[in-house]
Formats: sequence, C-alpha cells, structure tokens
Amino acid sequence: MKALSVVMVSAGFHPTVGGAERQALELSAALVARGHRVTVLTRRLSGLPRRETVRGVAVERLPGPGCGPLDAPVFLSCAFARLLLRREWDAVHAHLAGSPALAAAAAGRLLGRPAVVKLGGGRGIGELAASARTRLGRAKLAALAALRPRLIAVAEDLADEAREFLPGAEIEVLPNGVDEVKFAPAGAERKNALRRALGWDANAFHFLYTGRFSPEKRLPWFLRAWRAQAGERERAVLVGAGAQRDAVLKAADGDARVLVLDAREELADLYAAADAFFLPSLSEGLSNSLLEAMSSGLAIVASRVGGSAEAVVDGRSGLLFDRDDEAALASAIRRLRSEPGLAERLGAEARREVLRRYSLAAVVARLEKMYLPRA
Repeated sequence: MKALSVVMVSAGFHPTVGGAERQALELSAALVARGHRVTVLTRRLSGLPRRETVRGVAVERLPGPGCGPLDAPVFLSCAFARLLLRREWDAVHAHLAGSPALAAAAAGRLLGRPAVVKLGGGRGIGELAASARTRLGRAKLAALAALRPRLIAVAEDLADEAREFLPGAEIEVLPNGVDEVKFAPAGAERKNALRRALGWDANAFHFLYTGRFSPEKRLPWFLRAWRAQAGERERAVLVGAGAQRDAVLKAADGDARVLVLDAREELADLYAAADAFFLPSLSEGLSNSLLEAMSSGLAIVASRVGGSAEAVVDGRSGLLFDRDDEAALASAIRRLRSEPGLAERLGAEARREVLRRYSLAAVVARLEKMYLPRA
C-alpha cells in the first residue's frame, strides 16, 4: 500500500513507562519500519525536548501543565490546533478515549480524514466506566459518539462495554501486538546466564510480574497467597511503579523470596530469565505485559477476566482462576511447582498462541486498513 502520514495523539509517551505508552511507541515504530511517516503529539514534560526523533518516530511535545484541571483542556486545544493547522496527515490515531481523543475525532470529522481511537482500561474500572460516573465524563462520551471515530477495543469484553456507553459506534476488536522477535523464549544456557547477571538463584523457580502497582492488579493479595504456598526454591519478582508500591512491600514483609524492582524500559531479559508470569487483576483490557510474557514462553497464572481470559487458554497456555478464588490460585501455584514439565508445556503453547493471534506485524497490517478512508 502507499506510504501514509499518521499522527498519533497520546497524553503520555516515551520515556514514560506504561502499557498505553509502550504500545503507542511499538505501533509507531512498526509503522515507520513499513515505510509510513509517524508523528506523535504528546504532553510536554520538564526536562524533555520539544521535538525529537525516537526509533524513527517524530515526537512533538505540546504545552500542558501536566496536572490539575487545566491539563486536559490545554493539551486538547493544542493538539486540535496542531491537527488543523498542519494538515499533511492522512489519519490520526488517539490512544485512550480521554480529551486527546476528542481533539483527534473532531479534527478527523472537520477535515474528512480517518480518526481512530483506542479504548483503554478494563471493564468496569477503565476510562469508559469512569467517564460514565460524572456529568463532564458523560458529556465527553456523548461528544465522542457524535463525532463517530473508528473505535478500537483490545478485547471482546471491552467492546461489549463500549457498545453500552457508545451505542451505534463503530467498534473493531483489535488486540495489542507484541514483537515476537524481541520477546522470545530463552534456552536453558541463556536463561542461566541471565539469572547470574541479574543476581537471581539459577536453580529457583521464578514467578514474574511487570506493570503498574495499582489497586486493580491486586498484587498484595497475590503475594499473601503466594507466600503461603511457595517453597524455598520459589521466587516472586515484581517490577514496576505505582500507588501501591508500599502496599506491595508490606505484603512482602521482608521475605527473602520476594524481589521488588523499580520500573524499567527494557524488560525482555527479565521475561527470558523467568519461568512463569502472574496477573491477578480484578479487571483487564489486554495487558501488554501478559502478551510479552506469553511471547517469551512463560507459563501464565492469571485471573479469568477480560482480555486475559480471551488470550490464555486454561490448562493449555496457562492456568486461570476466578478472580476471588484464592484456593484456585493456590492450586495453580502448587501445580507449577509440583508437576514436572508443566510450566514448559504451558509456556510453549503460550508462545504459539502469540504467533497465531498477537504478532505486532499482523496488528499493524490491520491498522493500516483502518487508516484508509471509508469506501
């Protein structure tokens, strides 16, 4: 297809670490690799240049206080003005259905060009549900519905919720994509070498979590259950940042088997060094970390919610438990420890599932079609 000029609008972007920010970067870089031109409009943060190029992607940081009641309207206004005044773009893609999505959808409607909005969060706790609880949020949803952008939901569960709040909207289920080359299984020799480099016990079984330390992830709940079941040769490694970091440390209670690390941008070696990945969320859209772990050949232990339940086949590519069933979680932990070869079999199937359904190249190919004008 012909080369396109695409504008990505995202309140946060590299080097901010988060699921939406990481996905925006990976999609943008993949589009550039396929010959398209991509410009990202994001908020200006202290210490970062107004303009730079990241992995071939042009980044423009627009004014915005960064916090407080003026942040959203200022960034919305600046993004909208940028889209109207510099019209060299073919399509605009907003990440998350917040104020930037209104700017993208309005500019697309005024100029007659495709506008794509990717919905975020999990059912009941994400941006749609949060907006529906306030008068201003409901007005935003009504405006978004009237502007009729092309909406992306990363899972069927989220698409169903979107249809409730945005009746008549055009919604396509398009999962997050993962770079299956970057996130790949490690053989025994490389895994041991990575563990030595990280200072991990080479003979222990490592459960890994990467992502936000936020209430809906229920990390303290998981840790308490894990500590009650895990043996001396098991380890839990949690990597991230967020409001619940202190609660996570409290739940670890100084247990030497639990390692809590700061958030970092490069995660591939951590996945490659681990054995299993856990995601005990109350609700999920479709976790980038989950897909990266699956692509890396890790056995998955996750709550049966949202996109996790759609991506993981219970008993084949991972072990699922009902979100409040602590006994089922404990059983999954025991099984991974006691059944020889189970983690390896689940991880191998998880990797195959990614290759079948979640490769970044396949997701980008579908996006390209969404960036074209309606027939």
